[in-house]
Parts: sequence; C-alpha cells; structure tokens
Amino acid sequence: MKAFHLTVAMWLLTGSQYASAIPTTELLDVLQSNGLENLNARDLSSLLQSLASGSCNNALAPAGAGRAPSANDSAASEGSQSSGNSDAGAGNTAGDGSGAQVGQGGQGEQAAEGGEGEEGEGNEADLPGTFGTAVAVEGGDIKQDILFTKSTVGSFEYEFTNKIADSVTVIENKTPAPPPTGFEALETSSYQVSLATSKGVGLTLSKIDFIFDPTSAGLQGKDITKAQVGKLCVDTGAFTISESLGELEFELEENEVTLNLNKNVTAEGEWGIFIPTSGQAAGNGTAVGGQTATDGNTTSENDQSTSGKTPASGETAAGKKKEKAASSVAEHA
Repeated sequence: MKAFHLTVAMWLLTGSQYASAIPTTELLDVLQSNGLENLNARDLSSLLQSLASGSCNNALAPAGAGRAPSANDSAASEGSQSSGNSDAGAGNTAGDGSGAQVGQGGQGEQAAEGGEGEEGEGNEADLPGTFGTAVAVEGGDIKQDILFTKSTVGSFEYEFTNKIADSVTVIENKTPAPPPTGFEALETSSYQVSLATSKGVGLTLSKIDFIFDPTSAGLQGKDITKAQVGKLCVDTGAFTISESLGELEFELEENEVTLNLNKNVTAEGEWGIFIPTSGQAAGNGTAVGGQTATDGNTTSENDQSTSGKTPASGETAAGKKKEKAASSVAEHA
C-alpha cells in the first residue's frame, strides 16, 4: 500500500503541471478508485496547493540530493583542493631540497678528496744519496730531494722534478779550485753533479742546496745566512757567483742555503759553498725570515741567530732529513 501511495505521489510530482487542469472531483474519483478510499476532497486540494508551491519537492527529496552547490560549498571545495595542492607542493619541494643537499654534500666530499690528492705527500719524496753512486729519480713531476752524506760543515742536497725519470750522481771533490775573489769556502769540499738522461736540461725544478750543521767547529764565528752558491766555470777553471745562476735563499729554520736554478742553467757541473770575506758584501740572495744575505746588516733582536745555533733535541736539520729519506726508502722497498 505504501508503495502505491509513493507511486501516486511521484505521479503527482512529475505531473503537477498537468494536475491543475484536471477537475478536483474527477481526480479524487481516480485516486479513490485506485486504493485511496480515505482521501477526501479537502486533503486533495491541500496536496495540490502544496505541489503548486513546490514544498512537496523538498519533502520528498533526500537531504542535499539534487541541491545545487552554494557559494560556501564552492569555496570549501576550492579550499580543500588548494590545501591538497599546497601539501603536495610542499612535499615535492622538500624532496627536491633533500636531493639538492645530498648532491651538494657528495660534491663537497669529492672536492675534499681531490684536494688531498693534489697536496698530499705522495707528490714529494726524500731520498738518501751516497757520493759516487747513481740515484734513480722518478718522472711524473714528483719532487724528489736527494740528501747526501755529511761533509765537513753540513750536507749537500739536490732537488729534482721532471716529467721524465732520470739518474743523478754526485761526486765529492775534496780538493776543489780556489774560491772566487772576495770569498772564502764555507765547505771545503765541492760537488760534481751529473744527470744521465736529461743532462740537467729542461727540468721542471732543479735546486742546489746545502744544509749546515751549526755545531760544526768550522762554522764558529761565521754568519751562515750570508752563504753563497757558486759554479765552476770549465773554461776558466774558477768558481763563479752570479745572480744569473738562479734565485738564492736562506731558510733559517732549516739552516739551509738553496739556489733555484734558472731555466738556462743546468745542474750538471761542479758546485761550491762560499761566504764573503770580512768587509765583502755578497751580491746575490736573501735569507727567508726578513734578513738579507747581501746587505751586510746584522740580525735584529727579534731574529734568531743561526751561527752556533743548535737545533732542538740536538738534531740537525740534515739529520732529520736523512731519517725521513731512510723511512721513504723503507716504504718503497
């Protein structure tokens, strides 16, 4: 019965625009003959008025069904979508940021590793040398310092760097030619250098060094910061001291005089270590630490005098280098 009533109601709903054209009496007869015996003319009239006003639509329809979205609903929907998009965007941004940070970190580590490889001790080597014995040196522009056996007041050292491997031989000459005019020999021996492959030509780096032992009796009263390096001229048979040979420096901490040879000067030849005689000013070189080796001025109160100075723990700079060279040889053995 309820289903029939619902059917009639739906018929009235869908056909309400036509119901107004049918006389109420005839409509009432139709409804009563179809099971609505209790329906009277007054109730039918009220129902038709309700249909005309549209209130029946609201009564029959489910809550919200068929309802057009309001402005508030649209705003709420847009807000929800916007919030979702914002959240998704934030997630994407966070992901991108994390990736960028990881990438930057990886690059930083690679740069750090690269830096250590370029500046590491793998590009340098200290080698022990014996007079009269060839010392093999590597190519690949590896800096190699060859420290030889101590002579009278210190130790001779040769620094070699080149792309091509070579062999270095140094002979100690204990009866060298006389010193240049105005100079005296600090070391009584001289040193004859030869390079088997390059002959000393075109090297990346070529240095003649001498490391003094300040405790030596032959250095007492001598200002070793004034030391000069000279090369024997084969034509004249005399030693020559000149700025044209290279750049001269004195390293106070090492008690070392070093001559960085000019590109047109080869290490092949004979080398001596000299000092100006009293009142004679040398014409080449500086002492690292603010003292010049040519101006003849005395050291300042703030500078430590190297004459007669004994290195810490009673070890000379040459001794330390020998230990380092021996260690290097042991590692490569």
